[in-house]
Amino acid sequence: MTLPEIVICVFVFVFGSIIGSFLNVVILRTPLKQSIITEPSHCFSCGNRLKWYDMFPIFSWLILRGKCRFCKAKISPRYMIVETVTAVLYLLAYLRFGSTGRWWELAMAMVLFPILVVLSCIDIDHFEIPYWCSAVVAVLGIASFFIPFTGDHSIVWYERLIALGVVGVMFVILVLIGGMGGGDLQLMLGASLILGYKVFPGLFIGIVLGAIYGSIKKFKDHKIEKEVSEKLKDIAMDWYQEQLDRDVGYVKTGHDDIIVGSISNGQPDIEWEFLDENAWKGIPDKSALSKTVRENITEEREGGFKIFIKDDLVEKVKYSRHMVFGPFLSVGIATAWLIGDIIVNWYIGLLGVM
Repeated sequence: MTLPEIVICVFVFVFGSIIGSFLNVVILRTPLKQSIITEPSHCFSCGNRLKWYDMFPIFSWLILRGKCRFCKAKISPRYMIVETVTAVLYLLAYLRFGSTGRWWELAMAMVLFPILVVLSCIDIDHFEIPYWCSAVVAVLGIASFFIPFTGDHSIVWYERLIALGVVGVMFVILVLIGGMGGGDLQLMLGASLILGYKVFPGLFIGIVLGAIYGSIKKFKDHKIEKEVSEKLKDIAMDWYQEQLDRDVGYVKTGHDDIIVGSISNGQPDIEWEFLDENAWKGIPDKSALSKTVRENITEEREGGFKIFIKDDLVEKVKYSRHMVFGPFLSVGIATAWLIGDIIVNWYIGLLGVM
């Protein structure tokens, strides 16, 4: 690599870190409905306005040792991580496309990658992918039909539509069985238009990474999930006994039903609309159960539970914490845009050897 090329790579890395610094503002403020332009950067602990040297990407966090210069409150290392990840992604995109003159592919990456970073972090924080992020990905997907890509990204238009249809069917099934959320579906529909057939290695990478993370998380959360399930069962049994005592609002003999509930942002809620009213004698005291659950389940942030009732018995209660898939799908999408063709060709070659 020549000296001018090294200088360009350094410039791209620094530029990417600056974009990452702005993404931190977007990640923090947009879920709170705060302006990302008019309101100056400040410490959320002491309120002091930050100077430019307090916000120098990557290095300011290191120099300040992760603390506010004024009040010494801790600053999350994620600020530096987001800046570094964005810088690395921009550098990889330049090395893959810019150094060979594939400017349209590079331009797409410089828009797509920041969106993936933002939606990943917001998904981690709030367990949802912002609609505007999915909308931007969808717009990029539609634009892909008209952008004169070269090489492996010059995908025939109908291949993009085929990928859209296949991914759509797959994710609708996953959403219906509770394996994915609606935001994941929207994200992958847009990504399928951008990537075409390369969406499949990206999808495979995302699902595998998500499955590994989910298995580890399930193992770590098992004890807490069991404790919350037992607590919910005690609440449900006391409540259901009251229904039986007043001879109304309980499941009829020979019938069964499931009471479905969720916890979002620390607020438990029972989704009574899923109740099979034909299985019940009279209307159960919905407000009493909802109130008791809210008063006693206060330490969980995100999760879902099911109360299984048969005849005059609360048979079991199952609680599970929610997990995010957006970050893993984003890794798969970014990887597919960078080296999706290499992965596909490797796999085809592997099949040929076999």
